[in-house]
Parts: sequence; C-alpha cells; structure tokens
Amino acid sequence: MPTDSDQFLMPAPGVQSGHPQVIALAHGISAGCQSEEDKARALFDFVRDTVRYSVSVPFDDLADYLALNTLERGWGFCVQKSALLCALARAKGIPARLGFADIRNHLLPDYLDQMVPDKVIYGHCFVEWLLNGRWVKATPSFDQRLSQERGWRLVEFSPDSDCLLPATDLAGRPHVEYLHYRGWRLGVPLEEFIQINVEKCGPQVMDAWRALVRQVSPGEKPQA
Repeated sequence: MPTDSDQFLMPAPGVQSGHPQVIALAHGISAGCQSEEDKARALFDFVRDTVRYSVSVPFDDLADYLALNTLERGWGFCVQKSALLCALARAKGIPARLGFADIRNHLLPDYLDQMVPDKVIYGHCFVEWLLNGRWVKATPSFDQRLSQERGWRLVEFSPDSDCLLPATDLAGRPHVEYLHYRGWRLGVPLEEFIQINVEKCGPQVMDAWRALVRQVSPGEKPQA
C-alpha cells in the first residue's frame, strides 16, 4: 500500500524520475556511494556544476524542464536545475519535492537588472529532500564556474541544514535575500509560475524574457 512519502518518489509534471536514462544516470552518479548522504551529495554536485546556470533558455513549455532536455541543453535556470535534481533524487529513492520562494538578488547582472523590478525574483526554485528523517532545502542553481567568475560564495551540500543561496558574496556585498516562502509542489507548476510573474512583474517583463531567449542562436553560449 502506498505511503505518504511515496508521492515524493513518483514522476510528476516536469520531473522525469521514471525515465530509464534518468534512473541509469542517477545510479551512475552515485556509484560507490555507501550512505544516502553521500548519494545526495553526489547528485547535488553533479546538477550544480554539470548544467551551467542561465535564464536565456526556453521556459514556456513543460518539456523545457524535463531532466533529459535540460541535460542535453547544458544550461538552465533555478526551476529547470531543481527539476533535474528532484528527478535524480527520486530515481535514486530519495524523497524529494520542489520548493519555491521569492528572493531579492542584489547582484543581478546589468542586462537582468533592467528587466526585474526591485531585483525581486518571484518563484525561485530549489529542491526539498528528506534526509536523516527531516526535510532540508538544496539550491543547485549557481554552478561553481559562475560563482568563481562572479566572486560569489558557492552553495555547498549539507545533509543537516538548508543549502540556500548566500546572503553575501565573497567581498561581503549583499547578495540574496529570501523574502517569502511559497511552499512546495510535487512537479513543476508551470502555469502558476508564469502567472505569478505576469501578475508581479507585468507581461512586458515576460515578453522581454522571451526576447532574451530568442536572441540565443542554436549552439550559442547563453548569458549567465
């Protein structure tokens, strides 16, 4: 009989945890790991650094969030990278879900600073997974290379506490401020995500985001 935690192990919209290639990848990444903590760490580090962070990627279709598509693209923003980590965790038997919050990013690059009102990102996404009997948050958004290039603090895995985007960068400047927790979802709430951003930022911001995506030619490196 299914238990309450079973829902956090099943595929869901945008969370491709049941695909044979995703299952094989999860097993391959965590090969040799003995404890659940070590498996989670291996999955987290893989997603954080293998998929480079960028918002200049398609986002209007649920297929844009599927694990295999994100891996093939090689780039993704917070929701896409979190959906990938969630899929790998579930494929490896670690209960996982998608958490959402509104944040203020004080260090937005210039091309985004002009688009985002008050530097507030609505519906920022991370993974919540069940480790050692408690739910903890894990944020795989910013890869190691980007963090080094920008002088940001790298988000490191921890099994015992939340791994959130740092409040300051390496120079001590304000970086990410968490404003409002929006709860968790089993899968990618695409319509809700787009609706929130239209309501909070205006349709012109979403149109500007789509224009940003269209500027990237096939095979071209997106802006981080």
